[in-house]
Amino acid sequence: MAKAHIKNVKISAVCCAVPKDRLSYEDFYAKIDKDTVDRFVKEAGVKQKFYSKDKTTIASDLCCAAAEEIFSKKGIDKSSIDALVLVTQSPDYPSPATSNTLQYRLGLNEDCLAYDVNLGCSGYVYGLYLAASHISSGAAKRVLLLAGDTNGGFGVASGLNELLFGDCGSATIIEYTDELEYADGFRFILKTMGSGFKALGAVSGLRYACVDNPEVRPEIYMDGLSVFSFSITKVPALFREFFESFGGGVDDYDSVLLHQANKSIIDMISKKIKAKNVPICLDRYANTASATVANVMCDHYAKTVMGGGSDESLKMVKIIMSGFGVGLSLAIADTHVDTKNILPIIHTNLTWDEGRQKVLNAK
Repeated sequence: MAKAHIKNVKISAVCCAVPKDRLSYEDFYAKIDKDTVDRFVKEAGVKQKFYSKDKTTIASDLCCAAAEEIFSKKGIDKSSIDALVLVTQSPDYPSPATSNTLQYRLGLNEDCLAYDVNLGCSGYVYGLYLAASHISSGAAKRVLLLAGDTNGGFGVASGLNELLFGDCGSATIIEYTDELEYADGFRFILKTMGSGFKALGAVSGLRYACVDNPEVRPEIYMDGLSVFSFSITKVPALFREFFESFGGGVDDYDSVLLHQANKSIIDMISKKIKAKNVPICLDRYANTASATVANVMCDHYAKTVMGGGSDESLKMVKIIMSGFGVGLSLAIADTHVDTKNILPIIHTNLTWDEGRQKVLNAK
């Protein structure tokens, strides 16, 4: 079992960024009958999403904007970043790694290690594990974890399914600490069920596009029944395994932050693990893949803290997180977070002309 307890590490800042364009369920009334649209909203739980209509703001831009917001608002010295880990399934290029260009764009020093991780819905929790591991090993004292995806590049199915996946980039600073309240650090369990790789993904791209299929059409494929069954059985089992391994129970936590897959899945998992405080943001942001756990954390906590919340809202909270999906991959972790370090979600149309010009020059 991939189980770990990494002590003396903490989340010292987290922020998310989404594009400014908005697509609402009401936009579909003109082309799909109202009852069908309303039934979709009730079952999926998605009312709107934020996306880049002209596809000029991509995952790296959103992660970059979220990181710059942290550096600006928290006064963190960029030269103190020892490692950059980017989790995404929508990189800038097949090669080089997007983490390399982000190290350059963000002005991080050349002593900073940087690499990409190709994971989707479980990616944020995996990223926290990697960041904490770098600190535990002594290779780094402060790590910048970026996790984000934009779905326009995958050519998501038309119709109401366009609403399912939104764009979001997150940035999280994880660092060493000797503060007593963070002594427990993070506890993790991580799993992979690769036999389910056909259930969800974009399997027509890159290498296998050349096998009897020269046309590259990286469209997302989803076997909804298999994904639903995987989510409502394996995720509750993962929670049980976590509590059997580390002790405690779901009532020990201020909130349970689940991957924002769809409302039916979240409701079913919440019922099975008997969780009472399970925040939801997919109604406003949709499924944002690798960024959903950070997305729901910022949406739930930052809106009260930064929006004029009372002193009582500025507090240390204990959270448990789980990401699950494409792979099939799943992960769970818990930690303490000071809510004053959770920043509000920002909106941006940031783009990177130098990176786009590189593509144009290659044609």
